[in-house]
Amino acid sequence: MKQMSYYPDRNDDIGEKRELAENFLETPSRDTFVELVSHNGFWATETRGSIDHYVDNIVLDDQSPDEVVATVERALEDTDALEDVLELDGFGWATATELLHVLAPDTYAILNKRAVIGMEALGYDAPNRQTASVEEYWDFVDDIREAYKEYELRAVIDESESAPDIPDNHTNLEAADAAFNAHYDEEAYDIDLEALREARTGGRRLEVPEELWDRIEAEVADDPTYRDVEDFLYSAVRNELN
Repeated sequence: MKQMSYYPDRNDDIGEKRELAENFLETPSRDTFVELVSHNGFWATETRGSIDHYVDNIVLDDQSPDEVVATVERALEDTDALEDVLELDGFGWATATELLHVLAPDTYAILNKRAVIGMEALGYDAPNRQTASVEEYWDFVDDIREAYKEYELRAVIDESESAPDIPDNHTNLEAADAAFNAHYDEEAYDIDLEALREARTGGRRLEVPEELWDRIEAEVADDPTYRDVEDFLYSAVRNELN
């Protein structure tokens, strides 16, 4: 099993991973794919006990490197082809979006447990990374873009005493992902996204009767205007005050 290291080498890992991903696209082969997914910065395969087994018996057992590359390239040219990448053997949401994110970091966000935990800490409903639909994924990407601006996540990382600054050329989605990873390992790094959210909202919580909560939840489910019940409640309060 790989030993993961997010900081302080995370930015170097991303640069190396991008080079390996581009090399795989330019020269599709078993070797270039193994170099990519066995790299210390390729997080989706961190729990794989054997990279050789994953590559030989799952990914390339019934599909060629050329077929994998052709499918990935279609998704880079047209986001409607994302579903084709998800249908590749051995490519779930974490692997598919990590590869697409490193190649198109301003289009695709990583959908893995760290991103889900990070977004939930900021008060967002994140999709189930095992069963998410493509539509739910793109809603998730939109929510990440919103959270990046709402909580100034690049500044959160840059002002941290423990996490390295985000390179200027990294996209907003990359900056958000850095924040999610730092929050996930909060014992090592001074970033707590839940505390950040509470600080921005004054730490106040609304006590809502369960019956009323259920009614609002049903209303929100059919109305894309609101992100969740809390978004509905805060909107209602703002409208009343205005």
